[in-house]
Amino acid sequence: MIKEIIKLIYVVLLYVAIAPALGLFFSKNRTAERIALAIMVSMPSWIPGKLTLMINSVELYRGHTKGFEFSNIVAVGIALTMAAYFRKEPGVRLSPPGLRFYLLYCAVSSISILAAPNKLYVLMAIWKFTTAVMIFVGAFHAFRDSTDLKWVMRSLSITLIVQTLVCLKLRYLEGRWQVHGWFEHQNPMAIWAYLCALPILAASFCRQVSQGDMVLFLGATGATALMILLSVSRGGLGALCIGAVAVTGLAYLRGPSLRKVTITGMGACAAVAAGMLALDSIMARVEEAGSHEGMEDLRPVLNRMSKHMLQDSPIGIGWNNFGVMNSLPYDRYCQVLMDWDESRGFRIIDELYFACPLTESLYWLLLSETGYGGFITYAFFEALTLWWAFRGLLYYWKAPLGYFLGGVVVALCLTYGHGLVERVLSQTKNLSAWLIFCGFVARVQYVRQRGLPTSFDLPRAKRGVLA
Repeated sequence: MIKEIIKLIYVVLLYVAIAPALGLFFSKNRTAERIALAIMVSMPSWIPGKLTLMINSVELYRGHTKGFEFSNIVAVGIALTMAAYFRKEPGVRLSPPGLRFYLLYCAVSSISILAAPNKLYVLMAIWKFTTAVMIFVGAFHAFRDSTDLKWVMRSLSITLIVQTLVCLKLRYLEGRWQVHGWFEHQNPMAIWAYLCALPILAASFCRQVSQGDMVLFLGATGATALMILLSVSRGGLGALCIGAVAVTGLAYLRGPSLRKVTITGMGACAAVAAGMLALDSIMARVEEAGSHEGMEDLRPVLNRMSKHMLQDSPIGIGWNNFGVMNSLPYDRYCQVLMDWDESRGFRIIDELYFACPLTESLYWLLLSETGYGGFITYAFFEALTLWWAFRGLLYYWKAPLGYFLGGVVVALCLTYGHGLVERVLSQTKNLSAWLIFCGFVARVQYVRQRGLPTSFDLPRAKRGVLA
């Protein structure tokens, strides 16, 4: 109890006193604000114990969150938001575009508390996802000009390189096979990695990006490929390859150049070399997957379980309650898994079904926990951010920001598609990284709509397709 009280005092001071005080400091010091933005961009890769703090933690529970989660990255978001408040810039609003749609998703999802067997778990999810909006708002306010863009891209690059060094240490010094760096699993790490890497890869093709930055961005992209190879994540590797081809194609749509041809050639050679070096690991994963050929995968079984939950409760069975309802003593949905195990010749032992796995699909998890309303509002926010990124890509077509946004568009498409088989956007690290990029995209949309004077803007003759 004393430990919980100390935690509570710390987080209250952090959110209510320290973060606003930092915001006041940032409002008067642009360099400090940019450093805070760069740190926030790197924070999703931090060791979990350095990023979050839990109050009333339920250690054995597997869900979106196992307690009331407080995050240092949310505190940075509050500080950056307060900096904007203290600046009081004329014509700039505090609430970014899309904020009300994200909050609508949280509000609609909260209705599921009416059907939840454990209402405390719903409150935990409400707290986590609602307070996370400060990451979105903070990124929106801190991302204001082309210098901020450089700080962001350099921070992303250094963060990816550091995470790759961690993976190399785990593989070759500690002897692990499927390494996951400072993440809890290799798939979330791989998805975070390509989400961060594709925008900087895209920017490296732009002739307005300096040669020093180009080398840094390409080095970080190569490090990302190595990181994903070390993780032996087939989905992550496939997404990175598809994304790299897509951003390269977007670059060539703007016209060929020696830089683009050189990067493409170097990338192709590096891909072949990396493929040869990692051939054994890749083949081992293929053989592992092939050994289960002909057997129904667990994922469709868990999706069927989700479908039954949705049919029984259109408002959802309760946010953050899938891990409750899918296990004994609630046998209504656990029976789906039992029947599947029995069909494979396993003997049913009740003790093995008190902590059944969660569905891997983000969207089936949303449907089962928050019902049709939560799913629709979430999908709308996804589509909105993607559309804004696409509009920004066209508007700043030949500028570094346009190249960067091209990578964001591709990365978001892949991440949203990956949500069909991975629920990583419900996990704190990936959720935070995603909301940071959403904040950037919202800022570009706001500037584009208002025509505000900013170094993001280009002379009209040089603007993009929509100018």
